[in-house]
Amino acid sequence: MNTFDKYLLKRFLHTFIVFFVATYGLYIVVDLFSNMRDFQRGAVDGATLAKSVFSYYGYHASEFFDLAGPLLVGVSAITVFGLLEKHSESHPILAAGIPAFRLLRPMLIGGALLNLALVLNQELVMPRLSVELQTRRGADSASKRTVEPVYDYSNYEMHIDGSEVIIEERKLVNPSFFLPAELARESFSLEAESAVYMAATSKRRAGWLLQNLTGLCAADMLTEEGRTRIIPRPNGRDVFIVSSVSFDQLYNRGRNLRLLSSAQLVKRIRNPSTGPVPVKAQTLALHARITRPIISLLAIAMALPLVMRRESQSLIMNMTVCALVLGVFFVFGQVSLVLGGSIIGGTLIPLDLAAWCPVIVTGGATVWTAGYVQT
Repeated sequence: MNTFDKYLLKRFLHTFIVFFVATYGLYIVVDLFSNMRDFQRGAVDGATLAKSVFSYYGYHASEFFDLAGPLLVGVSAITVFGLLEKHSESHPILAAGIPAFRLLRPMLIGGALLNLALVLNQELVMPRLSVELQTRRGADSASKRTVEPVYDYSNYEMHIDGSEVIIEERKLVNPSFFLPAELARESFSLEAESAVYMAATSKRRAGWLLQNLTGLCAADMLTEEGRTRIIPRPNGRDVFIVSSVSFDQLYNRGRNLRLLSSAQLVKRIRNPSTGPVPVKAQTLALHARITRPIISLLAIAMALPLVMRRESQSLIMNMTVCALVLGVFFVFGQVSLVLGGSIIGGTLIPLDLAAWCPVIVTGGATVWTAGYVQT
């Protein structure tokens, strides 16, 4: 990279940081004034209130970066190309016979660095802050959530339900495990005061430990298969149920996908207890993570010829048209993902096509608009 490349790269990264700080600051102001009462409920004095506010928005900066980062990359590219045109910094390069597309090298490097930061944030930061990101405003810890009942397909579609989950303690309150005919001689529900998910070790399989049963569970009530999966504890009050349904699959499953790393997503997809609908959503989310950096870099390549057009009325018009075009492709990508994730759309659009169609369309449009660039 020469001096001018380093200059462009520095300006691009600086522009992105300015936009991120400005947009996140605006979000904090609007959200804080709209939800100030939530912070005040748990605060006993001004210092506690300030600590609660800084803690909440400090943790959620990673989530905002994940949501707004790809969009801000395109906006930053439009701004940098617009500033080059405004200050006539591209004219000496073109006069020297250097093609305008040479300007893409530092911009694509900057885009790759920002997308690498987005990937690291998604894979390393957000999974470690999953509890903090689910903590309500003004609360010291993650609060309770309503249970979303699931079927355990590894246990003959055993139905798992409960009244609520306590995120910080990773506990299911008032659990109800309905045993199908394959596990019990007569179908019935095992209910308890609480249940805790226990990961697999070298000595035991993964499953749920039901504590303080409210009903009876005897060996003669279970089938031969049921005795291998439902194991009463010696104290007579607890029972261990072999299951691959983990704790975080029981609540807010749509949001939780953003708080999982790709390795955790792949593990869920391969989990035999996961049903067909969750697997489809998880597979689509995994494909979307792969295509997001590609679409972001294509947006930078498309911004160059649209902002630095060979024939144009004004720079403001070029930047406006470029923003509208990139906005249309962004909306198209979101609609494609929605159609691929819906039950009806999933039968018409395969998951891989729904995720990769925006890449194909955006790539084709990038090649088509290349002829508009200044020479």
